[in-house]
Amino acid sequence: MDLSIIILNYKSSKLIKYQLKKLANYNFQFDTEIIVIDNNSQDEIQEAVKEFPNVKFIQTGKNIGLCAANNLAVKQSNGKYILILNPDIRIEKSTIEKLCETLKLNNNIGLIGPRLINADGSSQETSFKFPNIYYPLFRRTFLEKTKIGQKWLYNFLLKDKDRTKNFEVDWLQGACFMIKKEIFEKIKGYDEKIFMYLDDMDICRRVWDAGYSVYYMGEVNAIHLHQKMSADKNIFISIFTNKLSRIHIKSWLYYTKKYWGLKFPKNCPSSKNYSNSQVK
Repeated sequence: MDLSIIILNYKSSKLIKYQLKKLANYNFQFDTEIIVIDNNSQDEIQEAVKEFPNVKFIQTGKNIGLCAANNLAVKQSNGKYILILNPDIRIEKSTIEKLCETLKLNNNIGLIGPRLINADGSSQETSFKFPNIYYPLFRRTFLEKTKIGQKWLYNFLLKDKDRTKNFEVDWLQGACFMIKKEIFEKIKGYDEKIFMYLDDMDICRRVWDAGYSVYYMGEVNAIHLHQKMSADKNIFISIFTNKLSRIHIKSWLYYTKKYWGLKFPKNCPSSKNYSNSQVK
């Protein structure tokens, strides 16, 4: 088996049904399986998946979080390459094939993701530098509007990069990425102490630590119907008003403790000047 496509459901059955309709029509030139794993959504996902008999369905029985659920799905997968897809991703066959081909041709690349775009074709900010301890202040408080905050965000969001190009990147947003299964297993998958949020930052860091690179592939794209469910701007108010914001903050505190005092991974762009190195 060449590729396993993994989709995690949590109350997104309608999005996934539409997504599966597209994926089911793709005639790949390599062996592919699709796995839908459900975090006890209690929606219509099981009925939706029944329309696609070749799709493997896994029910966790309770909401065990993004990281634990995806780890479970990967353990039951057969592909050499793993494509993680959010339910709100619309991806073309050619993009999937290009990502897979690139991983096959480049032994140094461990994880790769396409340019994510809005429905109108505009680019989303989905490639980043590893942040320092100011991350929650410049992302979630009034300080993002200050001169120093704007400078910090310019660097963090890689505003100087052409998002239609390919380049090495510290980390990619986890809504859509492909990883070699052997590397996923080598780094022991997602950190299950993270329920959700910053799981992508963490897994990319460990890919770099394992001696592989993370690539942003701007020459191909996927539509991301993104909603920032935890994006209350005031960190202090959101602690009390938004459960997802509290989970996000908890993940950041755990991430900070986990890597406190450690330097950036060797050879990642934050440890050197950003280059315009291209993939094959």
